[in-house]
Amino acid sequence: MGIEGRKRPTMIDVARKAGVSHMTVSRYLNDQDTVRQAKRESIEAAIEELGYRPNIVARSMRTRRSGLLSLLLPSTINPFSPARLISAAALAAHGEGFEVEIVQVDGGAKARTAKALELADSQLVGGVLSLGSLDLDSLAGAAAAVPIVEFEVFDDHLRGVGPLLRVDPVPILMKRLRELGHRHVFHVGGPERHPASDHRQAAYEKMARELGMQTHGVVRGPWTGRTGLAAVESLSDDTRVTAVVCSNDELAAGVMQGAQARGWSVPERMSVTGWDDNSLAAFLSPPLTTVAVAHERLGVVAVQRLLAEIRGKDAAGLEIPSLNSVVWRGSVGPVPEGFGE
Repeated sequence: MGIEGRKRPTMIDVARKAGVSHMTVSRYLNDQDTVRQAKRESIEAAIEELGYRPNIVARSMRTRRSGLLSLLLPSTINPFSPARLISAAALAAHGEGFEVEIVQVDGGAKARTAKALELADSQLVGGVLSLGSLDLDSLAGAAAAVPIVEFEVFDDHLRGVGPLLRVDPVPILMKRLRELGHRHVFHVGGPERHPASDHRQAAYEKMARELGMQTHGVVRGPWTGRTGLAAVESLSDDTRVTAVVCSNDELAAGVMQGAQARGWSVPERMSVTGWDDNSLAAFLSPPLTTVAVAHERLGVVAVQRLLAEIRGKDAAGLEIPSLNSVVWRGSVGPVPEGFGE
């Protein structure tokens, strides 16, 4: 019987022996100055005791490709495009000397986690950023070779979640409408069980109650102008509705067209608000009051958090900034005479 050879110690073995994370050992091997003196001494003692020798081939591959970051996205078809957020993330990475590859993953959190670990263990990337949720239990039990950061802004269907569900502009819009004399309001939202539409409707209904406004119903449907048009067509000829709050700009455009087709001028007879501030909102007639969403800020913060992990810095101060701002334009005006209190 032959004698079984001793297993070559790994970076993980060194980390366990030294009582530090494997990322701390990795930083020590690549740039000792980024590791505190006490930890350096523990790592050096563990390396000597275990006889650890870095894998030269793997390190050379990692050195050549450490300027590459992987950005994971859910793989699905959705009319919402995350292009602005991704472009901002890529520009932020480029500004720090990194390239970005986009990887779309079919399935849910477990599938994304498996892919993230696969990319990390390949040692061909410097870090992995997931814009969808990860299986944090599985991730905690794994020893990834490079940082993996979850920054959840999309669900499995590429619908905005997390900070993209903030509804802080709704009270601003509703309070202004009330100040202008509007009491009879109506809401047009996106598809049923859509997170963003659900949150915006709930905020609309809450504010209507608090402000003593009478809501004349809610219409939900696809995020298209046709839904807005059909919503206006559902109103009676003698409706007292004077303001329509919409969950996106396309819905609002349909509402405006439907109102004008019925002889209800905007904003003289009916005020309309949207959400997103898409490229056409300012060019509607009249220009649409809406909510601008700074997707770019999310992309920048997401990359900053990953780079902080890569560099061993504290990411706690990288809070998500305010994203939403109301853009007041010509589609909102005072309540028409005879439709006030």
